[in-house]
Amino acid sequence: MTLLASLVFFLAALLIAGLAALLFLRASRREQQEGMLLRLRASAGDADAALAGAPARIGNPLVRAACHLLWRSGLEVDPRVVARTLWILAGVFLFALLLFGLIAGLLLVSLLLTVAYLALMQRAVRRRALIIEQMPAYLEGVIRILSAGNSLEESLASAAREIPEPAHGLFLSVGRQVRLGAPVEQVLAQTAEIHQLRDLKVLALAAAINRKYGGSLRNILKSLMGAIRARDVAHRELRALTAETRFSAWVLAIIPAGLTAYIYLQNRVYYTDMWAQPGGRSALILALILQIAGMLVLVRMMRSAEDAEA
Repeated sequence: MTLLASLVFFLAALLIAGLAALLFLRASRREQQEGMLLRLRASAGDADAALAGAPARIGNPLVRAACHLLWRSGLEVDPRVVARTLWILAGVFLFALLLFGLIAGLLLVSLLLTVAYLALMQRAVRRRALIIEQMPAYLEGVIRILSAGNSLEESLASAAREIPEPAHGLFLSVGRQVRLGAPVEQVLAQTAEIHQLRDLKVLALAAAINRKYGGSLRNILKSLMGAIRARDVAHRELRALTAETRFSAWVLAIIPAGLTAYIYLQNRVYYTDMWAQPGGRSALILALILQIAGMLVLVRMMRSAEDAEA
């Protein structure tokens, strides 16, 4: 059974690696195709370009949540590819249930999905932090271009070329959608919703007010830029004050899993005997559920301050 389980894990790892490679290839190919399509539409003056400029609403809530998570982590994946991948994962889930049984298969799939979700969330949080860190420089470029007499749409697109990734790709996408005819405030609001950036919501609201009532955007952008920098300083001070608490949380999350792995490697019969008995099986399942729940709570507690500020 150990050899079979190792073989299954190896095949599952190969499947996941293959799916990841396929998603990356499809994303890069789709980006090239979209770039060509955007240039053709911009040169031809397509009347339906405004509809193509804004991201389409995804009807399936599960596919929408998965797409938003992948987009927040920097993976520009087509929703149809995500839907097919979810169907494949459902097949893998059923195969795991048939191979390991109902409880063991459910726990195994839940553990793998939790690890994948936490990895994507970690990448999304880091990417969002980089975007927020680059926002003041981007807004400064927008203000400078606005002062030269350009419109907000031109300023957003021009300033995006001067900043590095990941904000470079994000705001270039915003500029492409606006150039195709989508309202700038709608594009900014949708981007803020997908990437969970409250600063973009403020920018979208300012653009909407400016479009409807007029006024100067430069003062609003300067205030927003100052607020982002002040919040960044407060965030760094908060991380310095809570460093010991965050280290304790990591220790509490890692020690039980590490201790369990050490006992399993030293004495595999111990857990085998426990799993063979109904009471021991229930204790192991309960311990795994509590461990996963505790790790999620600790991660959420560590992210609460960042979520409140972002």
